This record gives sequence, structure tokens and C-alpha cells, in this order.
Amino acid sequence: MNTEQTLLFAVTGKPVLHSKSPDLFNAQFKACGKNAAYLRVMAKDAEQAIFLYKSLGMSGMNVTSPYKEKMLKLVDVVDTSAKSIGGINTIVSKNGKLHGYNTDYYGVSQSFTDAGINVKGKTCVVIGAGGAAKAAIFAMLKAGAQVTVVNRTAAKARRIAKQLLCAHATIDDLQKILPITTIIISALPQNINVIKSAWLTPAHIVFDANYKGSALAPLALEKGCRVVSANDWLLNQAVMAYQLFFNSENPDKEIMRSGFSATPLTALAHTISTIGLMGAGKTSHGKVLAQKLGYVFKDIDDTIVEKQQQPITEIFATKGEAYFRQLEYEELSESFSATQAHIISCGGGIVLNEKNRELLHSHSIVLWLYASPEAIAARVDTSKRPLLQVENPLLKLRELLNARKGLYAHTAHLIVSTEKKQKGHTTNKIIKELRAIQ
Repeated sequence: MNTEQTLLFAVTGKPVLHSKSPDLFNAQFKACGKNAAYLRVMAKDAEQAIFLYKSLGMSGMNVTSPYKEKMLKLVDVVDTSAKSIGGINTIVSKNGKLHGYNTDYYGVSQSFTDAGINVKGKTCVVIGAGGAAKAAIFAMLKAGAQVTVVNRTAAKARRIAKQLLCAHATIDDLQKILPITTIIISALPQNINVIKSAWLTPAHIVFDANYKGSALAPLALEKGCRVVSANDWLLNQAVMAYQLFFNSENPDKEIMRSGFSATPLTALAHTISTIGLMGAGKTSHGKVLAQKLGYVFKDIDDTIVEKQQQPITEIFATKGEAYFRQLEYEELSESFSATQAHIISCGGGIVLNEKNRELLHSHSIVLWLYASPEAIAARVDTSKRPLLQVENPLLKLRELLNARKGLYAHTAHLIVSTEKKQKGHTTNKIIKELRAIQ
């Protein structure tokens, strides 16, 4: 596999580390032998997500809360459905332009179809006012349902109803309207539910957008309601996104579904590894992160130099790269078997060895610290970087990035921007992401 030609895809949002989308897409990529990698992008806002997308030359990106609406102004072409819904959840590069789509509505309608439920003519309540709620309303109206949008803030409900041409109500009206409602769709934030158990009956069909932390679905099951799985919403919107990414190519839906059984990142959080180009901040950010989390910090390169009593350049010269990569593998193995939690800072070339990539990805949460070649060239002392002691250090950094970005993408779980050297701010955001998966 030529990793220089690896197609890069990602999902962005805040938070984003919890997303199962990479598991679904990567399962399909592996099954069909596609030279592509899908991972998560941690971004402070939609603008930073687009910067990373362009800087890394990505081919496509999915977007989750809270960036869907802002993306409308950041892409070049907006699909009609996305315009109607008022949000973008899928971005595709075409002929040098960014095209924005919304596949969430398909995720909703196809989930009901898969469950054998014909929604035409049925009464439906959609609770929420965000991008997922608007996509659900659009989908249900398109399928012929009678829809009422419900929100705690009456003004938001009225605005959405006017935009999408449906009825509206407030949370206070729920107890009154649920007896005449068949389908209940909740698009509220994780673990939030406004429906009391007593309001539910076996005649209700319940669909919660939250595949992680639904507070409504357990109640609905207890009351004998028919529950449509939130996983189906994620899966079906991903199927349509895949078709957009690959010019109408159909993925194997069941293979994508198998991604739900991938090892959860909570099982890997005992160790966190940082990878990326030289000067991206792997060591500096890693030390701060270790201090804040109370983890042991380990720099693989420094440990090898100390044990071998030789600088890395000398190890390469006298014993070869294969020997050095084996030393890296041994240090990783030792760290992953330790009882103490670790932050591991890896050398920029550790991903060149397949065994190292596999070990990192399967035994730790891997953070790809990314700064553009331009930012790195401006901050590093080239006299201390043998690879940059060339006529044009910036060109060399660009060449290194092109050669390695596919390897970094196949190894990492999360891209973290270090374009600006804000170790405290960036590590705080990483910690928030880690807490969101617990």
C-alpha cells in the first residue's frame, strides 16, 4: 500500500473522541482493501476544522454538533437538502471546491424503513432545536408524517416550524400531545430526557439520536414501546456519506455495522501516545498532559538514547534503522504492559514500522499532534534537526508530511492542532475529550 496516496477522511465536532464513525468507515475500508483512513479531528471551532481539512488535503469529512450550521458558510457549494435543513454534516472535495451535504435526514428515514415502519400519515413529535432535530423533521415531512417540533424555548420551536413548515409546541405541551402522537424522536444532548415514563405507552415508537447515553430509550423499553436503535441513524447517515465520498459506490452495510463492536477507546485510555512530525509538540504537550492527568511521562527517543548510550544518529549509522525500530517496539511493549498509566511521546518516524503502528493503535489512544510545515519551519532550530539541515527546510518538511501523513492517519485516533503553541489550552481540550468518553 502506497501510504503517500492514502485518502484521508475524518469526523469533527466538540466533543468528538466518542464518535463511532471511524470504526464504521475503517471496517469498510479494510474489508474492501481501500487505501483510505478515517479518524477524528479535535477543533476549537468550525474554521479550525476546515483549516486542518485543507492543510492535510483530506478528501471528505463528517461534521457533528456544534459545527453543522457554521459549515454552511465555510464550504463552496451547498446541496439543496442541506440548505433546507440549515446544516451540513458531510463535506466532500470535488474539483478543488468543498461541497456540503446533509445525510442525517437519510439516516432517520432509512432507519424507519429498515425497521419496517411506514411513517406516512403518522403523527410525530421531534424534541430539540439543533442540527439533528432539523434533519429529523425534514426526513419525516419528506416521508409524509405530520410533524410537531418541541423545544423548551418557544421562540426556537416557532422559528424551526416556520423554516421547515411544521407545527410547534413547548416542553410544557408534551404531556398533552403525546397521547395523540405515534412517533417520538428525541434529538436532545446526551443523557437528557424530558419525557416522563407515565406518558409513554406500548403504542409509541421511540427514536433517540444519542447512540451513547440515551436517557429515553431505557424508559421506552420498560414501557413496552417499540424502539428504533440510534445506531441505525448513525449507520445509515454514514452509508450515504460513503456514497458521496466515493461517487455513488455502495458500501457493505453489514460490514460497516460490524464497526460498532470495535474495542471502545475507554479500554485504551490507560496509555496515551503522541505522534507527529518533529516540532509538532509531542514532548512538550505530552509532559503537560502527563502532569495534569497524573500519568507517567516517557519519551521513547530519550529512553533509547539513555539505554544504548548512543545518540540516535549514531545508532542509525552503526546498527541500522531496522535495529532502531525494534528498540522502539520494545520500549512501546514495555510501556503498554506497565501497571502505571503512561503518556508516551514517540519519535516522528515511529510510524514507518508496521509493528509499531499496530501496537500503538491497539494499545493506546493515539493523538496525532499536527502543525503545518510552515508553522514547524518557523519554530524549530534546524541546527538541532539533522533532517532539516538542507537548503530548503520547509520543502523537506512538506516532503516528510506527504510521505508520513497516511501512516499517521492509519495509527491515530484523534488529530490535535498545535499550529499555535498553546500547551495549556490544548491539553485542557484533550482532557475534556478524554472525560467525554468515560
